[in-house]
Amino acid sequence: MWRARVSVGVTLAAMIAVLSAAACGNGTAPSDELAAARSRWQRSGPASYTVTIRISCECTQEMAGPVVVTVRNGTVESRSYVPSGAAVSSQYVGSFPAVEGLFALIEKAMRDGTKPLIAHYHPSLGYPTRIELGDPAVDAPMYLVSDLQPR
Repeated sequence: MWRARVSVGVTLAAMIAVLSAAACGNGTAPSDELAAARSRWQRSGPASYTVTIRISCECTQEMAGPVVVTVRNGTVESRSYVPSGAAVSSQYVGSFPAVEGLFALIEKAMRDGTKPLIAHYHPSLGYPTRIELGDPAVDAPMYLVSDLQPR
């Protein structure tokens, strides 16, 4: 009986180790992934583009979007709600940054020690496509970035 419990305990420990390793992806540090993604963006990202940002949170529609951010020559030109086209009010514009602002958001979370911090990047352009800032069980925001279109 005791051996069976040890065996189950060892098996459970082995499973936890495997799952932990899998959760770490390819073993690359988050800061290295961020640097590589930012480098791809700086090399290949357009200076003028539109991108849609949605924030998953327990918040108002105005705070969650989705919002189309229009960038011209690296500067945000407008932020408008989908599908109405209404401009985002000044109190919420900071919630919907350009791509560089998304990178800054990830960097700040790293500096602040946000756990968990999960970031996914576009494979060729490098811009963040999904950012999870903290435990979703306590309503931590998740940024979903899609439909990046050069202008």
